[in-house]
Amino acid sequence: MGRNLLLNQQVEHLLKAILGLARIEGTPADAPARLEARNAALTTTPMGGLQRRFRNELLVGPEDHPQNQEPADPSLPWFSTTIRFDLEPPDREALEADLDALTANRNELAHHFLPRWQPGSASSLAEASDHLDRQRERILAMHHRLKSMHSSMAETLQAAANFWASSEGTAAMELMHLQSSRMIELLEEVAAAPKRVDGWTDLAYAADVVHRLEPEALVGLTTVVQARMGLEPRQVHPSQCSYRDHG
Repeated sequence: MGRNLLLNQQVEHLLKAILGLARIEGTPADAPARLEARNAALTTTPMGGLQRRFRNELLVGPEDHPQNQEPADPSLPWFSTTIRFDLEPPDREALEADLDALTANRNELAHHFLPRWQPGSASSLAEASDHLDRQRERILAMHHRLKSMHSSMAETLQAAANFWASSEGTAAMELMHLQSSRMIELLEEVAAAPKRVDGWTDLAYAADVVHRLEPEALVGLTTVVQARMGLEPRQVHPSQCSYRDHG
C-alpha cells in the first residue's frame, strides 16, 4: 500500500513539473517572476485540479488553442512559449481515461482502502494484495508516460533557449522586430500607392514620405538594418535603392 501511495505522489509531482513548463511568458524583466508564481500555484493544486489543467492546457486540438495573453505595455518585448501534445483522438481519449482511473484509484487507496483490509481472512488479504499489484502496474505505466512527456518538453525548451541565445536567434529576433515595425507598415502603404510604370517604388521617395509622415518610425531602425547588412552608414544612399511591392 505504501509503495503505491509514493508512486502516486511521484505522478503528482510529474504533473506539476509538466504544467510548470507548459507555458512560459512575459517580458524579459518579469518572465522569471511569472514562472515562479505559476509553479507556486501548482504546489497547492490537488490531483483532480492538476488532471483538469493537464487536459485543458496540454491535450488540446488546433481548434481549441487558447489565445496568448496580450502584454499590458505593447512597447515592451513580450515572449510566450506554449507546449501542447497533438494526439490522435483515440490516443487522447485513452490518456484522459487513464488519468481519470488513476485519480479514482488514488482516492480509493487514500480514503477507502480499509474495507479491503481484513487481517482475519487470508483470502481477503491475498485479494487486496493482488489489487494493489495491479494498481501499481497502472501507476508505473502512467509514471513512465508522463516522465517521457516531461523529458521531451525539457529537451524542446533547451533547444529553443540555445537557438535564441545564438547569433541566428539574435538575427531572427531583429528581423521579427523589423518586420513588425511601423516603418515597414508605412513602406507597404507607400508601395501600394500609384507606382512607376515599371511597378517599382523608389526607396528615396518612400523614405521621404515616411520621414514626413512619421519621422519617429525611422529612429534606430536604419542603424539596425545597416549593422545586419555589414554596411557603414556612408555606404548607403536612398537614391541607389528601390522598393518593389511583390504582393
